[in-house]
Amino acid sequence: MKTSRLSLLVVLGLASCAAPPGDPPVDAPSNLVSSCPTSEIAFTKETGCMNDGSVEFCLPTGHEALVARVREIAPTIEARSSRGRAGCNVPAETLYFFPTGEAECVAHHGALVDAAWDKICRIAALPEVRKIVPTWYE
Repeated sequence: MKTSRLSLLVVLGLASCAAPPGDPPVDAPSNLVSSCPTSEIAFTKETGCMNDGSVEFCLPTGHEALVARVREIAPTIEARSSRGRAGCNVPAETLYFFPTGEAECVAHHGALVDAAWDKICRIAALPEVRKIVPTWYE
């Protein structure tokens, strides 16, 4: 009898550790890793950090809801007023940089970590994003 009570307590204790149902956290990998829209990305996961510290893309200027959505995916993006390598149509589009620092890369000029590649894939899946390219300064 004591063994069955102990077993029941162990099972209930483990069940209380389970995550509640609902949306996964923003940093949790999505299902896009297997269905990443690579035709919009000018690099691979393995070459994702071969750049001058970021990759870049364009978003429509003034579309704050879209920018907020992208910031939910990648809070560290930065905006600049330039055409960039992504070829933004200024002033209709704004250039955004997704940093590829130590947290995003396995090594300097190496591959992207899974979480960073997932974020790139999720951004590339947005219909407003035409392409994501490496940043190279001259």
